[in-house]
Amino acid sequence: MRHTSPGFLCNDGGDEEQILLQKKPVVKDSLTDRAYKEIKNWIIHYKLKPGVQLRIDELSTALGMSQTPVREALSKLEHEHLADRHPQKGYVVRALNLKDVSDIYDLRMALEVVAAEEAATRMGDTERNRLSHLLKEVDILIKKAEKARVLALEQEFHMRIMQATGNWFLTEILGSIFDRIWMIQNVNILTSDHLIDAHKQHMEIYNALEKADSLKSAALMKKHLRFTKKFVLSRLQDSDDFLSKLIIGFPESRQVEAR
Repeated sequence: MRHTSPGFLCNDGGDEEQILLQKKPVVKDSLTDRAYKEIKNWIIHYKLKPGVQLRIDELSTALGMSQTPVREALSKLEHEHLADRHPQKGYVVRALNLKDVSDIYDLRMALEVVAAEEAATRMGDTERNRLSHLLKEVDILIKKAEKARVLALEQEFHMRIMQATGNWFLTEILGSIFDRIWMIQNVNILTSDHLIDAHKQHMEIYNALEKADSLKSAALMKKHLRFTKKFVLSRLQDSDDFLSKLIIGFPESRQVEAR
């Protein structure tokens, strides 16, 4: 008797075994995953502002699903410190303070400096060419004053450097930090003239990466992120600045504004 293992088939005539190519079933997002991704996106893009109460009944209506997956999604967001749970109010979008922001940028700096150093020697020609094209496109869009598109590409610049390290541990940790960084940068860039300075600094980093100069790439990334941190903190320390008000949260805002 011939034995077969999963994925193989023998016919009665003893012919050669044939591999059965079984297609993996398409795994669809669960309702909890859908709710989590959608609510998280609303938080990151300030459709749900810091301090806003996250009413489960209103969110379930907005998402077109029952309250159970919404409740589970909010629990995940609480675990990621994007939402807080209060005994009387339930869940609210978490607001950041100066120390939170400073700590986030310090952690980002520590990891991205390592990423730049590793990417300088691990990045291939294809990846360098993609960065080059990306920065040329940014140049054109800045002249057209298309801030939103520039912002997306400048964020992609940092993501590509991170991915070029080939270090999945670093990519996983830094990727989660980027969620919070983009929350701040989405407003910082669109409400300031910081974009032009940031692009010049990105060009300097790219030139070092192109030469595979790991030490210079790391040094320039550190200089860039120190500049960014200082700029953001200066805005947050100004109570009249829109960025400061948004990050801290609007106390008068108490309703779900997702849609």
